[in-house]
Amino acid sequence: MKDIIIKSMEEQDIKDVAVILTDSWKIAYKDIIDKDYLENLKVEERIEKVKKEYKDGSYIVAKDIDTNQVIGLSRFGDRIDDLDRFTDYDGEIYGLYVKPGLLRNGVGSRLLKYAERELKNKGKSKMILWCLKENSPSRKFYESMGGTLLGEKTRNIGGKEYSLVGYGYELKDI
Repeated sequence: MKDIIIKSMEEQDIKDVAVILTDSWKIAYKDIIDKDYLENLKVEERIEKVKKEYKDGSYIVAKDIDTNQVIGLSRFGDRIDDLDRFTDYDGEIYGLYVKPGLLRNGVGSRLLKYAERELKNKGKSKMILWCLKENSPSRKFYESMGGTLLGEKTRNIGGKEYSLVGYGYELKDI
């Protein structure tokens, strides 16, 4: 396991976060999401999006203690999903990414646990997260971390519909 610190994202982390998001999408979703869409993802565009999202304080980053480099991130908060069948889930993880090449080093599990703890501290009792149905490695990870498969929905990405699966977690004292 890497020696890391997890903390709220700071403004100087925005570019590193945008690079990880862009690279992660291009690698993890290579055989899932439309090739042209992935090829056209630009770090500069992601920077602008992260800047807007940064203002709500919903990002955390994992940094390598030795290098102070961002090696993972998560974004979470109030539930934003619009499906009414999961109304008892009051928290949501919007995304969790680890820098490509550093998977399976404990970074993702520590980010997930940190987000769970923060949501619990904010009075949430359950959280939900969504991932692409065809993303088997992520699904296995979320299941290994105690997620319960709740159901499916679709999401439009680049003009095409993709199936997502939702995982639910009971927020316990950690």
